[in-house]
Amino acid sequence: MFILGILLATQFMTAQLKVKSDGKIEFGNSPVSTFGNIYAVILEGNRVGLEAHRRGQGDTSPTWGRAIASSSEISTYRGDIGVDAYTISATPLTSGRAIGVRGTAGNATNGYNYGVMGNLTGTNNGAGVIGTVEDYYGSELDGRYAGYFKGNVKVTGTVNGIIINGSDTRYKQNIVDLSSFSTDALTGKSKTGATLSTILQMNPVQYNLKQVYFESKSDTATVSRGFFDENSQMFQKKHYGLIAQDLQKLYPDLVYEDDNGYLAINYTGLIPLLIQSIKELNVKIEALESREAISMQKAKGNNMDSKDDISDNLLTAMLYQNAPNPFSQSTQIKYYLPEEVGLAYLCIYNMQGEQLKQIAITDRGEGQQTISGSEFPAGMYLYALLADGKEVDVKRMILTK
Repeated sequence: MFILGILLATQFMTAQLKVKSDGKIEFGNSPVSTFGNIYAVILEGNRVGLEAHRRGQGDTSPTWGRAIASSSEISTYRGDIGVDAYTISATPLTSGRAIGVRGTAGNATNGYNYGVMGNLTGTNNGAGVIGTVEDYYGSELDGRYAGYFKGNVKVTGTVNGIIINGSDTRYKQNIVDLSSFSTDALTGKSKTGATLSTILQMNPVQYNLKQVYFESKSDTATVSRGFFDENSQMFQKKHYGLIAQDLQKLYPDLVYEDDNGYLAINYTGLIPLLIQSIKELNVKIEALESREAISMQKAKGNNMDSKDDISDNLLTAMLYQNAPNPFSQSTQIKYYLPEEVGLAYLCIYNMQGEQLKQIAITDRGEGQQTISGSEFPAGMYLYALLADGKEVDVKRMILTK
């Protein structure tokens, strides 16, 4: 069969072809472009189907040396592949390993050793290296990437670089302001989610990584392999974080499970929760500061006559700056009203003092009103919180178009 393959191959070659005494095939020094078409080279009983060695240590040519060079002319009606390498079995075997492409480099020179290198040129979308799971023909890409992966990616070492998360509103739906899951500022009564109280239930810990072993099939037997590199800094240094099983009870949407049943945490998703908790805590601080100011005023004996006196409840009512500000689509105005307040209104004025809108506020505690940008022309406006006929506070907001 070996000789038959060689004869079949040589019928379509124009270059020199040598069969060495060790059974290896050696092509002459002619350029690849003069070879013609090779339809088949059949080798059996050999671990290497095709092996190429380039001898050019004394070559001073500026052109890079290549042991194997291949190209495929691009067609407008099909996909074209420069090198197609695969090792596939319809029925999985119990041992061994399959590698579609393997690249190894080392000690060639300082700083320029690449096992596998992919490079994207031109101006169209694409990727230098792409990896997919169960997507044999690749994916249509929406940009230019050095590396693009469709599927989970696991790294057992460190990752150097800036990690960013896609957060464009065009990728999102069912958006709900986290302030709707907060608590009343002074009473501490939960509304629906109680972000701050839930955050306080988290238990940060210090820990070291523990080696975990997995059984895997080698070429000849089943072996036990460690998941972590015990000589790495990541394994030897202390870590700080949360226990996934604990966080799962509080925020299950931030915990993910891999194929082996191990849990991981989306720490980036904790940031908005921490921001909301700080905002809730700030409301409590401002309310307490207001109460302290009232107590100090009374201690100094500077109370006004009862006829003109402003009640403690009114003084603890609060109006906050709208956000976002400036705004074009909509903005939220937050406030706090004690339970004892009777009638309360949120009023919108133009800069001439003309009232444009009045909103009756029926809820108590911490609340908010949404103002749509389509209700008014672009410009600067004033908004005021009125409680029991008294003005609590006045703030400015800017509407842009």
